[in-house]
Amino acid sequence: MLKRISFLFIISFGFLLYPSVSWGVMSSSNYTIFSDSIDSGGILSTSGTYSLQDTAGESPVGSSTSSTYEVIGGYQAVDWSVLTINIDTTTLDMGVLTIDQVATSSAVVSVTADASTGYVLSVASISGTALSGVADGSVSPGYEEYGVAVSGPDQAFSDDRSVIVGRVLASSSTPVVSAQTTITFKATMGIASVSGSRSQSVTLTASTNI
Repeated sequence: MLKRISFLFIISFGFLLYPSVSWGVMSSSNYTIFSDSIDSGGILSTSGTYSLQDTAGESPVGSSTSSTYEVIGGYQAVDWSVLTINIDTTTLDMGVLTIDQVATSSAVVSVTADASTGYVLSVASISGTALSGVADGSVSPGYEEYGVAVSGPDQAFSDDRSVIVGRVLASSSTPVVSAQTTITFKATMGIASVSGSRSQSVTLTASTNI
C-alpha cells in the first residue's frame, strides 16, 4: 500500500412525495370523502360481468391531453393513491479508504405505493464533493471510483453505477407494500488520488408511475 486517504462520505437521504392526484379531503374519525361533485343525478348499472356508475349534469367533464400530461375532469375520474417512503438511516460513513479494498455503506429504503401503475425510486439531487464516478460497472480496488449498487425485488440494475441526478434505483409496474431496496454506496482510492475528505448529500425521490 503506497498511501492512505481519509474520505468521509456523509450521505443524507431525503425524499419527495408525488401523489398521483390532489384534492380537498373531507374526513371524520370513521369516514373519508375524498371528492364530491355538484350534479343532477346518476345511476349504477350492472351486468353479469361489468358495472357502470355514471354522473348526470356534472361540469366540467372530459379530458385534455398534451405530449406529457393528461387531465381527466369529472367526479368519476378521480383516483385515490397512497405513496410512502421510509429510510432506515440518514447518515453513511465510508471511513478511511485504502488502495487494496472497496469501502461500502448501505441504507434500506422501503416504499409502499398502492397505485395500479406502481412507483419509481430515483436520485433527485446531489450536493457536495465525491470521487470519480465508476464507469465500467464495478468499483474495484486500486482505482479511484465511487458508485452505488442496489439489491431487492425492484432493483433497477445489477452492477455498480455512478451516483448522478435522475438515476433510477428501483421501480415496479404494480402496487407494492413495504417493498425494500438496499442501496449500497461504494468507494475506493487510487495511487494518484488527492488526500482529503469528501462529503455528499443525496436526496431520493419516489413517485407513482403515470
